[in-house]
Amino acid sequence: MRRGLISIVVALTTLVAMAQVEFIQNGLKYTALDDNSVKVRKIDDNHLPKGKLVIPTYVTHDGVTYTVTTLGGWAFFGCEDITEVELPATLTKIDIWAFCNCKKLKGIDIPSSVKEIGYSAFENCESFTSFTFPEGIELVSDRLLQECYNLTEVNLPEGVVKIDDCAFSDCKSLESITLPQSVKYIDNSAFAYCNNLKHISLPKGLKKLGRNVFSSCVSLVEIELPEGITEIGDNVFNNCRALEQVTLPASLSWLKSNPFSSCGALKEYKVAEGSEYFAVQDGILFSKDMTRLIACPISKDLGDYIVPATVKEIASDAFYGCSRLTSITMSDVTDIGDNAFNGCHNLVTVDFGSKLETLGKAAFYSNSKIENIVLPDSFKHMDMINFEFCGNLKTVSLSEELSKREQDFNNLSFNFNSSDLRFIIRMPDGTTKTLKHEEINDMKKYFREK
Repeated sequence: MRRGLISIVVALTTLVAMAQVEFIQNGLKYTALDDNSVKVRKIDDNHLPKGKLVIPTYVTHDGVTYTVTTLGGWAFFGCEDITEVELPATLTKIDIWAFCNCKKLKGIDIPSSVKEIGYSAFENCESFTSFTFPEGIELVSDRLLQECYNLTEVNLPEGVVKIDDCAFSDCKSLESITLPQSVKYIDNSAFAYCNNLKHISLPKGLKKLGRNVFSSCVSLVEIELPEGITEIGDNVFNNCRALEQVTLPASLSWLKSNPFSSCGALKEYKVAEGSEYFAVQDGILFSKDMTRLIACPISKDLGDYIVPATVKEIASDAFYGCSRLTSITMSDVTDIGDNAFNGCHNLVTVDFGSKLETLGKAAFYSNSKIENIVLPDSFKHMDMINFEFCGNLKTVSLSEELSKREQDFNNLSFNFNSSDLRFIIRMPDGTTKTLKHEEINDMKKYFREK
């Protein structure tokens, strides 16, 4: 037993000694990873490489020859004067932030030996015009090419399975990209703010699109969602102002909120034949059983809209920015999601019906023409800043029981409204009590002393 412990201690000591082998050679710093390989990086921020950077295949130190296999984390972060890079064929890993903010680097040839590229490795390499991934890469890491503003061409090999968060976000010059058929997952904001992206071919094996994947891709006109996709995240096409046509595949089983908010050119929603999960009525998207109203095209001339009696829930962002909505009438709705009527600037009249229970955050934010709100006795809870910037709001009617919950009815929910705002408290005996706007935070005190 003792002999075994001694062997373990010796092995650990040897590993520590190897990890501590560091040396500087030809303006670069090397750290031993094992008995025959090293990772390389800049010496420090006072010794930044310039012009053409050549990473050698082998380096020799104290009689030991090492193979260069890794570009370390932050290896050449902020080396703004590097213009070219030559990488060895022995390289297997490019670690996180390796060339981030190398603003004059015009391009890079990555050898096929590289199997892993860490997140943000080429973030803000703003002089890149093209980028080719090596064969064998399965993951496009977080923010890998984010803010590569001049990138126009990307080549992804077959075998890539996942594109991670913000991988290509803010690549403002990217106009088109073809994804390999192997891609199954595209995560949050992967192509967000690619302002000139007009065409992207999604693979047939795609299973999931994360949140905001194509948010603010304002030049995207059409996209085909492949049959087989089962999940689309919130706001996946938010502010795709040129998007004219999209059909939800029959395989899609759930939408938490409106994925097409602020898509001004989209006139109606379409659902593939055979869908068991969604239905369209008058261009508006519902769950198949018509109990959830999910999304309304903002260009639709709604006027005075009556929500179907079957609807129990209005999803988050459902009517976001619907400027042609003038009144809304509900009967059996119990829940209204976040931002559901945010930015409906011409909405004047709201009838919640008698069954409403909850209002999500900012559900009626910035609706400047609403003057009166009646919250039914069924109502239980609202999140903050619900009626903020509703500058013409004059009265809010609510039950005595509800008004006692100061956490729901404070200045955060009705901030920046008219100083004339009054709260009409409906008493159990049928009478009413009116409180001024500035008295709202004293509600509990008022009822405690009553």
